Amino acid sequence: MYFSFCSNQIDAIGYDAQRALLEVRLAHGKRVRCYANVPEEVWYHFRESASPDLYYRRCICGHFPETGRRRD
Repeated sequence: MYFSFCSNQIDAIGYDAQRALLEVRLAHGKRVRCYANVPEEVWYHFRESASPDLYYRRCICGHFPETGRRRD
């Protein structure tokens, strides 16, 4: 399940709690970036963030291993 955002960079995010996998669908090009070992707490903070673009850049990019990219 994806949650949509009103954001310049992010179209939607999804999370698989069993695999601790975060998926971020970018607004431009519809690319999906997948991040491994993301704690559920980070998912909740990201989902509820008033500024998801800033949260993504500060708290996710470079902090968790990127497992791959795909086009949606």
